[in-house]
Amino acid sequence: MDLSAEPKATPSLGMLGITALEEQVYRSLLRVPGSTPEMLAAPLGCTAAAIHGAALGLEAKGFATIGPEQQPRLFPSPPDIAIESLLLHRQKELQQSRLAIADLQREQMSTAEGNPVVEIIDADPAAQAQPYAQSHSRAVSEVLCLIRPPFLVSAPNKGENSRAEARKRGVRYRNIVHPDTLALPGWPEILRQDYEAGEELRLLSDFPFKMIVADRELGLLPLKIEEPQGPMLLLRRSAVLDALCELFETLWQKAVPLHFAADNSYSIGTAAAFPSPLDAMVPLLAAGVNDKVAAERLGMSERTFMRRIDALYQSLDARSRFQAGWLAALRTMDAAKTTG
Repeated sequence: MDLSAEPKATPSLGMLGITALEEQVYRSLLRVPGSTPEMLAAPLGCTAAAIHGAALGLEAKGFATIGPEQQPRLFPSPPDIAIESLLLHRQKELQQSRLAIADLQREQMSTAEGNPVVEIIDADPAAQAQPYAQSHSRAVSEVLCLIRPPFLVSAPNKGENSRAEARKRGVRYRNIVHPDTLALPGWPEILRQDYEAGEELRLLSDFPFKMIVADRELGLLPLKIEEPQGPMLLLRRSAVLDALCELFETLWQKAVPLHFAADNSYSIGTAAAFPSPLDAMVPLLAAGVNDKVAAERLGMSERTFMRRIDALYQSLDARSRFQAGWLAALRTMDAAKTTG
């Protein structure tokens, strides 16, 4: 058969890693099995050495077999077997590439300094104490804190020299305190000392977790709020840390200023009056009067009383009857001090 009379086919196996010359050789072998490189050289417009090199490539990919003769003859593999075999090989390679995704993502999640954006710190007090201290010692402008029990690393009996040194450097501290903190032994005194040292304190009835963020660059928070001895999450500058800072700002706007006296007593700093329909409810709540009796004393139905209770909850940002009565009493006491 005259190979030169055959039209050249358009390459179509390039996606499988077959070069243009390899495909030309393969197609020629399909038409004339057993051809030698010398037989294919002229029709394909290249040297016998080039044909032999292409044949080696085809053999490595499973598309051809090279005979043992002194002038080797080339035999093509059946297209269905050759292509299916190569596809299976490529699928294995792709699967291996998929396995590398996790490693590549970890590389992507590194800061410019080479530190990972997210780290899990083991449930070890010593391991957690170090980044906690660093969040203060490295702070330059501001530290944001969400403070609520239970505590471990930052318990009152642990010296916080790094925090005091940061205040001396002019670092601003903004703390949102959960009311349960004030009921723990030692904490009112610690908070009073922080208050007298110039830290800003606000009280909020509820927030979802504890947190400390230094300069919006480094954040620490426990993975489980109920397990202070459990692992801790360390976050460096990222969209996640930015979102947590925005959450802090939202909570800061909702919280009310917290003031301390020399005897560790405290009051909240807003003396805003309640709307008159709600004002009469405050002493009843503080006294723990039940709904039915309170409604009778106020001359309203129990249903109306419950609606106004809900309104009072919203104005105080309270989540329970106890919190509402407690916060209302604090606010009333502070208002009396202001007007007295």
